[in-house]
Amino acid sequence: MKGSLNIWLVTIGEPLPLEPHVRKHRTGIVADCLLERGHQVRWWVSAFEHQRKQMLFNEDREISLSPRYTLNVLKGCGYRRNVSLRRYLDHLMIARRFAQSSRHFDPPDAIVAAMPCYHLAYEAVRYGRQRRITVIVDVRDLWPDIFVGAISSPLMKALVRGLLIRDYRRLDYLLGRATGILAMSGGVLRWALHHARREAHAYDGVFYLGYPKVESAQGPPVWLKDHTGQKLITYVGTFGRSYELPLVVEAARRFHHSGRRDVCFVLAGTGEQEAELRHRSRDLPNVVMPGWLQSDEIAALLSRSYLGVIPCRSVIDAMPNKAFEYLAAGLPVVSSLEGEMADIITKWDIGLNYGAGDGDGLFQTISSLLDDQGRRDKMADNARDFFAEKGDAQKIYHAYAEHIERVCRTSSRVNP
Repeated sequence: MKGSLNIWLVTIGEPLPLEPHVRKHRTGIVADCLLERGHQVRWWVSAFEHQRKQMLFNEDREISLSPRYTLNVLKGCGYRRNVSLRRYLDHLMIARRFAQSSRHFDPPDAIVAAMPCYHLAYEAVRYGRQRRITVIVDVRDLWPDIFVGAISSPLMKALVRGLLIRDYRRLDYLLGRATGILAMSGGVLRWALHHARREAHAYDGVFYLGYPKVESAQGPPVWLKDHTGQKLITYVGTFGRSYELPLVVEAARRFHHSGRRDVCFVLAGTGEQEAELRHRSRDLPNVVMPGWLQSDEIAALLSRSYLGVIPCRSVIDAMPNKAFEYLAAGLPVVSSLEGEMADIITKWDIGLNYGAGDGDGLFQTISSLLDDQGRRDKMADNARDFFAEKGDAQKIYHAYAEHIERVCRTSSRVNP
């Protein structure tokens, strides 16, 4: 597209490009692609870092990263747990601050707002409609359905859904009034269109999360020196409750008690389950917890790993970052994801699926690949092929940026 666009990105919960070796997620990569294509980017972010649960700034502020790239920081209250009332209040505060602060800037040519947070995306769509600006909503999770789905009691489920009726109305409004809807999978797009109460059109699309191609990796991390020769079963990410990491520790315990010494489990990250996981694994020499790692350290770890594990309490059709992160390193996956990603794993033969909550299934699945190096290596080759064709962030996000440009060029109004 000829001519520079002024584009606002509205996303919280991602690592910010404030230091070297930050592991950029979807919006961070999109921002880089838009800048490469000559556009101006203003990214509205939270002062709170979701991954490590720490406040980065104590006030709203504007940070200039380059002449065409600015971060607008919005301060909420922060939170300790991913599913909590405090997180809900934090997101409400940030959405309100965006509604107030956005008035003080010249309107952009387009807004790309991620969901979650749906409160923030709602304010972005309201802002866009008031100024007749193109607003694209990027759906990455099924909020608030995931909160309702986390409740087992039918009565409590109905009660919570009733309490969230205003939130569901906001969700339907923001999706129904967005100029276009993007999603991380086909199933998530179908969910979003259901709430938008319309069929798909040319401004909608599916863009996998993807991951940057790993060009090279440093040598093995120092903290792995006592595990030379062992096959590493690796998890990288936050220790949120949506991941059944205690099952991974119990699998490690079964291997240890069986006398098997050729396998080691690495849980790299931090989060609300960290204290519990360290307690559970305190007597297990085959569990290593190195803490939070930077992107170069992750690349070095994955290059040494045998399998990547995704022990997710799955939201159907979810395709998290870590799946593509593992595949970028040519690492087969052992996954409890359901729907689209499970189908991809089977179709491309890039790993094995097991059922969420099935600790024995996790143990047996890992065992089968530990005992069949040839099959594992074939899966590793397939993982590299899949990543090259479907998961390379460079390809995905330049196509994503082209989509934004095309919508800006051809959309003359927002949806009525």
